[in-house]
Amino acid sequence: TFAKDKVMYPFGYGLSYTDFEIKTSGVTLNKDSIAFDAEVKNVGPLSGKEVCQIYVKAPNGQLGKASRVLCAFKKTSELAPGSLEKLAFDIPFAAFASFDETGKCGLGTCWVLEKGTYEVYAGENVRDAALSGTFTLDENVLVEKLENAMGPVIPFKRMIAASSDGGNTVTVGYEDVPLRKDTQRSRRDARLPREIPLTGDKGYKLKDVKEGRVSMDDFIAQLDKEELCTIIRGEGMSSKQVTPGTAAAFGGISPALKAKGIPVGCMDDGPSGMRLDSGMKAFSLPNGTLMACTFNTGLVEELYSFLAIEMLKNNVDILLGPGMNIHRHPLNGRNFEYFSEDPFITGQMGAAQIRGLKSAGVTGSIKHFACNNQETGRLQMDQRVSERALREIYLKGFEIAVKEGNADAVMTTYGQVNGVWTSGCYDLNTTILRNQWGFKGIVMTDWWARISDEESEGNRTNFAAMVRAQNDIYCCVPGALEDIGDNARSSVDDGSLTIGELQRTAVNVCSFLLDSPAFIRQCLDGIEVEVTGAEEGFADKGVDVEYIKINGEGTIDLSDVEFKRGSSYYFGIELEDLGKYEVTMTAHGLPGNELAQLPAVL
Repeated sequence: TFAKDKVMYPFGYGLSYTDFEIKTSGVTLNKDSIAFDAEVKNVGPLSGKEVCQIYVKAPNGQLGKASRVLCAFKKTSELAPGSLEKLAFDIPFAAFASFDETGKCGLGTCWVLEKGTYEVYAGENVRDAALSGTFTLDENVLVEKLENAMGPVIPFKRMIAASSDGGNTVTVGYEDVPLRKDTQRSRRDARLPREIPLTGDKGYKLKDVKEGRVSMDDFIAQLDKEELCTIIRGEGMSSKQVTPGTAAAFGGISPALKAKGIPVGCMDDGPSGMRLDSGMKAFSLPNGTLMACTFNTGLVEELYSFLAIEMLKNNVDILLGPGMNIHRHPLNGRNFEYFSEDPFITGQMGAAQIRGLKSAGVTGSIKHFACNNQETGRLQMDQRVSERALREIYLKGFEIAVKEGNADAVMTTYGQVNGVWTSGCYDLNTTILRNQWGFKGIVMTDWWARISDEESEGNRTNFAAMVRAQNDIYCCVPGALEDIGDNARSSVDDGSLTIGELQRTAVNVCSFLLDSPAFIRQCLDGIEVEVTGAEEGFADKGVDVEYIKINGEGTIDLSDVEFKRGSSYYFGIELEDLGKYEVTMTAHGLPGNELAQLPAVL
């Protein structure tokens, strides 16, 4: 908008071995969308694909606008020389609407299209896209009415695109950022969930809910305070309850929860394939930025459908990805996990990955929600952002992934946005994500994140603030029942955290698990598990194995074994009697390093 001459490679720019010609029809204005057709022809000597990108230039009215906004794109199939493909576009108003957080346009807090003439461009990048048509709105159009949320509390100036001659010339302007008026605490207190009366154990299993014999409320009513304060924990890393070397276990992680038929779900680090810290192999996928460069959502979705099958094979239910944050600076240490500086392509790529994972029944946790746009100081940063910038840039990709990809798992960040740590931010996790976007799923913290609300400092034990915000799972704790000093139970006892809020989280977690592969693996009858011989596998590694015989009950004593950094040790168990055995292994690393990991494979 302000420094086009300094941009060497315009957004959307790409190379090809051939050349294309893009022709478009006139723009048709519908009730809540615009429609037109494009024809892409290969006019060069070789076969190739082309992406047709659509940009809209809105009138620079009360709010100030970017010169152009990407609002749609489609990639052709492979076209032989001389062949062509027709592409049909139907673009909703929401794809290029502006967010008015102060009601300047007279319609209150909302997404809006300001009156005036809109120009639609189509082409292979933002600079070379040609004018395809125009349409005019005689009055401001309300796209979606919303309430204010997550506004800043500390004054600052924000940049705007100011107009000096009726919109023909755009210059840099500044204005005071609108500040937050309502507190998140007041909103939370006005919308507390109802409490389900506790009934004690009625013998109901989660399977009974799945098969329609009892309601979810009746099932959740059985959970006592201790169980409710346990189900908000994720156990890990490398929890022995799930696939070795993965990031966390969640759900039925305690004996009491497991006894009620709640399966243990498995999360594994991503997003570029699975991270298995156990010696097992997993495919490494191209990073997010590289995939976004393809502009090929179909190919990305197909790739992640293959990853979904690999996750099923390894009993992994949630991949920690895709990364959905915005490239704000080329030196951000986490850029490789994220897609783009543009929120629209970020959302479309994230939605494609989620659809691919869901094709096999698994899913991904879109992260880091929100504004994790630098790696340096990420544990302490307070990102101060206007509501408009949040909505149009930093939250937009997440919104698309939720609404178009049906994302059902979200990870919050390490830091703060406008003075509140995202792990305890009610407006982020409830007002916007659930109430406004319609999200149905689970929210988790980043690993060992700090938590706070508007009234407290960030720390790792404020589980009450997390649950009040409807961030469902703290990731992670060493053991399901280990006392780490969190305040969930004490807050229930003093009334600052309600039973209803804990039950709301329990419903979120159990509802998610009902439709997960973990439920099929652990809660349905008739599942057969194939066991292969261990001796051959060890022999392949050239390792001598001493087998320890167990008849009925037995203890494996490894006290004489000297474990060394970077070494692997194998132990075999030979069972003389067929039957079901429970094997428990306890190990610890050297004291003083809370992040030490000892992966074990059983």
